[in-house]
Amino acid sequence: MKKTISVFLLFIMPLMAVSQEKAGYTKELADKAYAESRFEEAAVMYEALIAEQGTSLPLLYNLGNAYYRCNQPGKAILNYERALLIDANDEDTKANLEYVQSKIVDKIPQDDIPFYEEWGKSFASLFSKDVWGVIGVVAFWTMLAMLFLCFVKGGARSWASAIAVISLIVTIIANLSAFSLGNKAGDVSEGVILDEMVVVKSSPDSSGTELTKIHEGLKVVIIDDALSDWVKIEANNGNRVVGWIKSKSIERI
Repeated sequence: MKKTISVFLLFIMPLMAVSQEKAGYTKELADKAYAESRFEEAAVMYEALIAEQGTSLPLLYNLGNAYYRCNQPGKAILNYERALLIDANDEDTKANLEYVQSKIVDKIPQDDIPFYEEWGKSFASLFSKDVWGVIGVVAFWTMLAMLFLCFVKGGARSWASAIAVISLIVTIIANLSAFSLGNKAGDVSEGVILDEMVVVKSSPDSSGTELTKIHEGLKVVIIDDALSDWVKIEANNGNRVVGWIKSKSIERI
């Protein structure tokens, strides 16, 4: 019996030690590991903190940096993209993402986005969807209160009507911004290639015709992931192609 207990403790104690070690991870320890060039250790710590605490801009940003230092550009780009879902205007994350993308094999075509559309996206990202929702509700009720004053107090009609118009405009802008951010947050149809090289097939089987090869770090659109082993994607590495890749080769943003 004692021998059985000893053997049990021999196997369980290392697991308990690992568990305690993970529980002791802090961002300060992960940052210290990164500063001391222990990048793989830092990445493990950041991953554990995200699993325990949830995602945040600093953790995702630092994790992306650690993976880049580990020569894993795919995972670096993946985490930068996830960080930008939290704050699309973070300049450090955008700069690092662009830098790492410039180093990957597949060059990403730049879409010509009209300036007003780019400005609109930046403006919507000034606040979160919830904050825009609160602004919209407050502006809407302010508009109703001013309209009420217009009918009840004739002397207040001029300034009350002006405030009502402004409140209406703010209500519309707030709702459009919240709607835009809501669509962006719900868009989970993109992923990043994590394998060094991936063959895109014409059908979800190994005997399918080879359409092209794509490489680590390329962001693609996920069209169909109903199959367990294969994912249908749309990729653009200079030539737009739609085909199938192994599901293990990609991770959703």
